[in-house]
Amino acid sequence: MDHLDAGFVGMERALMVNTKTLDRLTKELNEAQKKMKDSSVEADKKTFLKAQIPKMEAEIKTYKAKVVDILDSDELDPRGEFFLLATKLTK
Repeated sequence: MDHLDAGFVGMERALMVNTKTLDRLTKELNEAQKKMKDSSVEADKKTFLKAQIPKMEAEIKTYKAKVVDILDSDELDPRGEFFLLATKLTK
């Protein structure tokens, strides 16, 4: 985490952590799906990715549920950076 994360506490911090994780996992899933379609990627790597993609999708689903629960809280500032990102990621 960088120095800008230090000011978040409570629900804002939970939203930040879960949103960052969800964003990272979403990007990793997209990259894995691209590699599955790429003919230059070795077969053993594709076999590994084929096993990992369902796990990543399940983890993303879990984090989306967590983020939606946090977004339902009245304690959050709807103008905040992570609130906006979380809203975008959960659509």
